[in-house]
Formats: sequence, C-alpha cells, structure tokens
Amino acid sequence: MNVDLSPILLDVTLRDGGYFNDHSWTTYEAESIVRAVGAAGIPYAEIGYLRGTHHPQRPTASCPPAYLDALATVTGRPDLAVMVRPGEVPVERLAELPDRGVAMVRVLVMGGSVEAAEPYVAAARAAGLDVAMNLTRVSERDPEGIAVAVKACANAGAQIIYLADSNGSLDPDSVSERVGAAVSASPVPVGFHAHDNLGLAFINATTALAAGATALDASIAGIGKGGGNLRLEVIVAHLIVRHGARLRLDPIAADRTTLATQLRMIADGGSKTVVTGLLDVNMDGTAHFSDMVAAEGLDATILALTGRGRPFAELTNDDRGGDE
Repeated sequence: MNVDLSPILLDVTLRDGGYFNDHSWTTYEAESIVRAVGAAGIPYAEIGYLRGTHHPQRPTASCPPAYLDALATVTGRPDLAVMVRPGEVPVERLAELPDRGVAMVRVLVMGGSVEAAEPYVAAARAAGLDVAMNLTRVSERDPEGIAVAVKACANAGAQIIYLADSNGSLDPDSVSERVGAAVSASPVPVGFHAHDNLGLAFINATTALAAGATALDASIAGIGKGGGNLRLEVIVAHLIVRHGARLRLDPIAADRTTLATQLRMIADGGSKTVVTGLLDVNMDGTAHFSDMVAAEGLDATILALTGRGRPFAELTNDDRGGDE
C-alpha cells in the first residue's frame, strides 16, 4: 500500500506575499492563486489577515466578507485559513468564518503572550474551526523557552503549533534544537515557517521535518516578508520525488499571477536581506537598519552594530512581537 507520509503544506502566498505588493492582490488574483494551490493538492491556503477595519482595495490585509465569500466559491479550492493578530479584530467575528468558507484560524503569539491569544483560540474552537497558534521570532527564544510556550499553547487549545523563523536567521542546527524541543513538549503537531534571508529556507524546512515537525508553510516562488519564504514549488517537487507525495507541480508552475510581485521582491532583496538575517533583525524593525545602510553603507553598518557588542534586535524589536 502506498501511504503518503508527507507533511501538511500550507500556502502563504496571499498573506505573506502581500508584504511585497502592499496586500493589493485583487480578488481575481486571489481566486487564481487559490485555484492553482488547490489543483496542486495543497490542503490549505492562507488568504490574508482577519482585521476589524476593512480595506476594500487591499483585501488580503483584512479579509472583508465579500472577499471571503468570493474565495469560498472557487471550484477545487483547498481549505481556507486566515491569520489573526490579537487585538486587531473583535473576537466575535470568528463565529461567522465557517459560513464564509474558512476552515482554519492561525493566531499569532507575539512576544510570548499566549494569554492575549487565548480568547481567539477559544472562539475559533467554539465555532468549529481548526486552530493553529504561531510562535513568532523563535530565533530569539532558546529551546527551553520554546518548550514552555508550546505547552502553554497546547493548554490554550491549539491543535497545531507553528514555529516561525520570522527574522530569517536560523540555521539547520538551531532549527533542529528548537523544533526538537517543541516536538518533545507538544501533545499536538508542530509546524515550521521558514524565511530565506540566508538561502536556508529549504534545508531548514527539511531539518524541521527530520526533527519531528509535520507541517510546513511555503509560498509560490518564495514570495514573502524579508528574504521570502520556503518556495512552494521546491518543497512540492521534493516531496513528490523523495516522499511519493500525492501533489502536482504543473498548476503552480503554470500560474502567472504572482510574477509582478516576484519581480518586486527580487528588486527589493539582495545584500541587506542577508545581513538582516545574520544579525537576527526583526523584519518590523528594518526601517532603522535601512536608514543606517543608506547613510553609512553595509560594511560600516555591520561594524558599528557588531562593535557595540549588542544584538541589532535590541535596537529594533518592539513589544508587538512581530509577524511571521
């Protein structure tokens, strides 16, 4: 019997990729991406942030009702997921999501604040939704701290817990340590969200699987915040070839919806992204870093920051905890 033991994939093209086009995907573009992801056999597509204030011209920034309703009718679509940052949307709104085609809510755990996320987890569970909790910036947490946070998330009702390399600064050894600690502490599945600042998203993702993770995030062409995400087409091809996964590559390769955003990411990327990964910089704090680079250049900026004997993260990280 051919049993598919490959991990669960969740596509983050619309939500994370939205950082490179100001979340200005049209509903038509979102439908095309969701259709391609579904045809490839990916079980989940994360279609944006759920927020209380709607942005009609930027639907993935807030997931207004009309946008959700449109994606719910896409033929052959995967299950739809939305991301929630505690405090940005009334808890009561989660109750309407099943009727609008949403199957999963992913609740951000920012700065280790599991308590702030708990009402959203409870409301999502009460609505019959699948619930994930996403620990951000795990490069700034030691394995012991991650284990404590994972246990708290499981106790809060999470059905899957994702570790996010939000700063794109982890290497395989540090991924193995953190994911291993999470898996050992968690009674529920553990997932991994990679960023590619250092070109390590793929090897970090496969290392996470080897350490016991059973879910991965990825995006078409790797588009996403900072250095981008794990490339969906690469991990799909890997899982087909190495694990016999029942997935398809052609629908992703044939879809051209993301090309303009891919080009923008290429134009905006480069050496700065690599340096932010090496310095473990919170992506929400890169404006200060960019100002320093513009004034002094990369070499002088690196010397100034490392010469102070303090992580650059201390200069930029705020109390929100950042996103994935």
